[in-house]
Amino acid sequence: MLLSQAHHGTGEPAVRCDYHIHTRYLGCGNATMEVAAIAARCEGLGLGSIAITDHVNRMEDIPKHQAIAQDIKQLETTVGVHFGVELNFMGADGNFAYSEQIRDELGFQFAIGGVHETYLDGYDLERLVAVQHRHHLRTCADPLVAVLVHPWWFGRGEFETKGYPWFCDLAAVPGSLMRELADAAVGTQTAIEVNATAILVNPHYGPRFQAQYRDFLSLLNERGVHFSLGSDAHDINALDHIQAAQQLVRDIGIPLERVWHPSAPPVNVPRSPSR
Repeated sequence: MLLSQAHHGTGEPAVRCDYHIHTRYLGCGNATMEVAAIAARCEGLGLGSIAITDHVNRMEDIPKHQAIAQDIKQLETTVGVHFGVELNFMGADGNFAYSEQIRDELGFQFAIGGVHETYLDGYDLERLVAVQHRHHLRTCADPLVAVLVHPWWFGRGEFETKGYPWFCDLAAVPGSLMRELADAAVGTQTAIEVNATAILVNPHYGPRFQAQYRDFLSLLNERGVHFSLGSDAHDINALDHIQAAQQLVRDIGIPLERVWHPSAPPVNVPRSPSR
């Protein structure tokens, strides 16, 4: 895969983007997440470039994305809106429900993807870390995936349902694995996501985890990783969370030329802000 260069020029506009947003169309987002409403909210936030990235968990979900693309084309907004997709692994050692044929038939401009479960049938912290790391590397190695989403995030619901101790301490992840991930991302030209809702403003993570995660992203930055910004919003109000990702980019000194943007032009034709 090839990392695209920032197409917003230099300076602050390079971080005025959000490339991980869900809609109501597949049930990923709630009823507030209409494409037109999303674009309007993002315009109000001063964003210049965004992407809709609903999930493909099963092959039968794929045709449902067509309505999203159609709604993007009809937008009247200053925001450039891209048509992406978020991929999940179908099982512990399964694959993504995605292919070049699906990409071309549906018109997806890029894919983001990663791990959304522990894939464990019994709690074992060492195995949990090993499985996650293996899947992170697999995501980076997939030539159809441009962005690895929310590494080391977990859905709290799975832990509560299975009675697992909550994963909220990155000390369980050896630094050697973090460095290996960084080098894999650089080598495969995969961007790693700075995720706002799932991690940076997630109330289930305390100050210790937040500080550890910041250090993790700083390590990736030091090793030359590219980063994608995403609110991972499922509710219209959560779009505001992108500001936390923007601030983190500034705080840890991510160079603007290593902020990832899709290489394709937006699906819609953005209007001039003066209109």
